Amino acid sequence: MSIHYNQTGYDPRLPKKAVITGNGLNCMILNERDIGAFQQTGKKIDFDLSEPVFDEASGDTVRVLDFSALSKPGKYFIFADGEQAVIEIKEKPYHLLSNALLKGFYFQRCGCELPEKYAGPYRHGVCHVGKAVLVKNDGAIDSGTEIECAGGWHDAGDYGRYIAPAAAALGHLLYAYELFPEAFKDNINIPESGNGVPDILNECRYELEWMLKMQRADGGLYHKVTTRYFSGFIMPEDDKDDLYLFRVTHCSTAGFAASAAQAARVYKNFDAAFAAKLLEAAKKAWDWMEANPGFEAFTNPPEFRSGAYGDLSCEDELFWASAELYSVTGEERYLQALKKRLDSVDISEFGWRDTAGFGALCCLFVLKEKLEENLFSSIKERFLCAADSFLALTKKSGYSTALGADGYVWGSILPILNNAIAMICACQLTGDKNYRNAAQSQLDYLLGMNATGYSFVTGFGERAFRFPHHRPSFADGVDAPVPGLVSGGPNKRNPDMVTKALIPPDTPAAKFYIDYTPTASANEIAIYWNSPAVFVAAYFDGMYA
Repeated sequence: MSIHYNQTGYDPRLPKKAVITGNGLNCMILNERDIGAFQQTGKKIDFDLSEPVFDEASGDTVRVLDFSALSKPGKYFIFADGEQAVIEIKEKPYHLLSNALLKGFYFQRCGCELPEKYAGPYRHGVCHVGKAVLVKNDGAIDSGTEIECAGGWHDAGDYGRYIAPAAAALGHLLYAYELFPEAFKDNINIPESGNGVPDILNECRYELEWMLKMQRADGGLYHKVTTRYFSGFIMPEDDKDDLYLFRVTHCSTAGFAASAAQAARVYKNFDAAFAAKLLEAAKKAWDWMEANPGFEAFTNPPEFRSGAYGDLSCEDELFWASAELYSVTGEERYLQALKKRLDSVDISEFGWRDTAGFGALCCLFVLKEKLEENLFSSIKERFLCAADSFLALTKKSGYSTALGADGYVWGSILPILNNAIAMICACQLTGDKNYRNAAQSQLDYLLGMNATGYSFVTGFGERAFRFPHHRPSFADGVDAPVPGLVSGGPNKRNPDMVTKALIPPDTPAAKFYIDYTPTASANEIAIYWNSPAVFVAAYFDGMYA
């Protein structure tokens, strides 16, 4: 396919682009009503087709088709090089997408039944409700430490539950709600729908309740709860292996302190008692960090093979936590901790490993009136400088992708969407629509305007990927995968053995992808890939609410 486009649709008021990888011969756009009469009328729609440029990441020579002047809703046909693509211009083209991305978290719920009433054909039984026993660093079992920790979200294509990714996913979701609440008014059909609380907060609460169970009495957070090995491709209720708890870690504790403090601020107007509980837990986690400053990176004990989520530093989590705790308490000690770490962290990152960007959002949008003017200005300047670098990446890319050719790592969709978040926030801070337009191109990438031609959201687009590395989608007997899940996308930096065996080694980075269930390194799903997609889709969905 030589026409790469947003397969979900285009907003009448926003820029509209597609990418042509052929020669652009006989390129035209026709309205659905005019296509049959074209031979008689010769009527076609004006557009701009750029000169060809080489795109390093994909190896493609591309032309950008800009039809932004076209604003009338309807179905249209793009023709080029003997091929055609059907596009649609419509009001709120990202509304169903935004809801489905959020509903994707419900489908990841653990520890409960997903009945047909809410899950449709993707229903499953109660899973992973047994107690988890602690594993020591040397792999020995500490039978004296056992907790009930049912609940939360399955992290990715596997059935593990991990605190660090949970904190990052909550950061994306809660800031999406705080900044764009108008995008979250719908009932998305989950058990809590209609209780007077926005469903995004109902869903986040399900994860927060589990995280509270993972906090030790002294404030530290256990790192994760998983089985000894990744399960086979079976339904969650059929995974009967023993559950294990892994030691308290600094990054999980600090990440929890941050997300719990942020949640305390958000839930205060909905459930004051729950907000107070979260704040108390966040403070306890912070106090544990202060009492245990000797950082120790997490690694799996011998003979345990679930996701490690190890990190080499928790300074970014502490920066984020200090900002959130200061926003809620106003206590000077948190402000001083924020200042102490500000210069040593990257405030434009929003991943599970690098979380300081969430702290920057707190400073720029929540603490704006509480920070000293010089401090606020310096944070804003640094943040905008980073956003400018992401904007520059989009201008260099033939597909307007905010990622360099060397950036296609495991879960390459994460830096692409996180860079979109930074540019959205830069637009919010400055009013400069160049940031907004570049961020929109990342949403276009997600939905098909990329070198693979796939939409990386299940159930959305003519060429939506269909075979995620996701156990329920494989084992549930339903032909279509669970909807609203985001693929990690192309990954040439660290491909798994299956991917290396199936994809020629000289394949360009942006095309190092295959829609095939066994390829975890290219086609797994994860909660912290869905969550930035929720943020980006919600921004564009709520823009004209």
